[in-house]
Amino acid sequence: MLIPGRLVTAEIDLGLYGKNYRSVRSLLSSKTKLMAVVKGNAYGHGIVRIAKKAEQLGADYLGVICLFEARLIREAGIKLPILLLNYTDEQSLDEALELDLSVNVMDDDILQALSKKAKQKRKTATVHVKIDTGMHRLGVLPKDAVAFVSKVAKAEHSRLEGVFTHFADADNEDLTFTYEQLTVFTEVIAKLSKLGIHPPMIHAANSAATLRIPESHFTMVRPGKILFGPLPNASYTLPFVSESILTLKTKIVQIRRIGRGESVGYGRSFIAKKDMVIAALPIGYADGFRRSPNYGDVLVNGTRAPLVGRVSMDQSSVDITHIPGTEVGDEVILIGKQGSKEITTEEIADRIGTINYEVLTSLAERVQRVYKE
Repeated sequence: MLIPGRLVTAEIDLGLYGKNYRSVRSLLSSKTKLMAVVKGNAYGHGIVRIAKKAEQLGADYLGVICLFEARLIREAGIKLPILLLNYTDEQSLDEALELDLSVNVMDDDILQALSKKAKQKRKTATVHVKIDTGMHRLGVLPKDAVAFVSKVAKAEHSRLEGVFTHFADADNEDLTFTYEQLTVFTEVIAKLSKLGIHPPMIHAANSAATLRIPESHFTMVRPGKILFGPLPNASYTLPFVSESILTLKTKIVQIRRIGRGESVGYGRSFIAKKDMVIAALPIGYADGFRRSPNYGDVLVNGTRAPLVGRVSMDQSSVDITHIPGTEVGDEVILIGKQGSKEITTEEIADRIGTINYEVLTSLAERVQRVYKE
């Protein structure tokens, strides 16, 4: 049911999130911990409710990108350990310590600043070190990793809790490069072990690697998108049935008939070649419904209805000429199932030239999230 006052709703099935979570857990050894990654507003699903659900399900850790995300979780009363996966600057360290966050440290300056601030606050900072094994975004280079991790292990007022890396290509059918990264990471871990350094948290596996590469699990895995249902890559078969937990819906607010030669939308990019019946939908690119002319179809009364004209900021139009009996107020599905038909984020991403991550994380704040167990 749509919430009064807003005619666009993302319905989130927390029961399905739990099902996906348990399926991922079943792939892990009893000693392997699970970090539920909830960055990007939990991939568009709502960070606070998803983090609470992950805590209820028994997740060991939460992964976020920035203080803003971590603050929302802590203000909601969630006590799970949280790792800031991204770079944290010196100005953010005070709050990171106050919120009891684990910090990804990748250079001497931040390490020294963190230790100093922890001493001032009479706290012990929890540190993870990211190693760049080939992604070449963030992290300590392998040639410098052993020396830097050793320094972290000896730093006062800091505790080395974890060492991690991130795979660049684990969702590719060809896993050659991923195994090269895994070899580099394993070599660093082995060198640390010889020095008597044994971080309790060693983690590398994202969703794809969690599903496909058991030897990358180490002591913790970091699944993100797979917990929400969409596939990391549609080209390979999952070891379980994953179900998308989000349905994006709206309703028809007006129906009008137009004649041959008349246009729909800005720029008159669509000209009718015949008499048509057009339905207006109260959703646009300000909701995250992309302006791309290739967005494709929506579902109306269990039938696909193509978009016509340009998606504007708050409105869209669809052709319902072929769907007799349609009325104002009828439910419209933009992502999800209706009857025997389904529109997936993978389909949408393919049409507009992106990935399903972007489709989900683009959903705006004004799209109300409605949760069901």
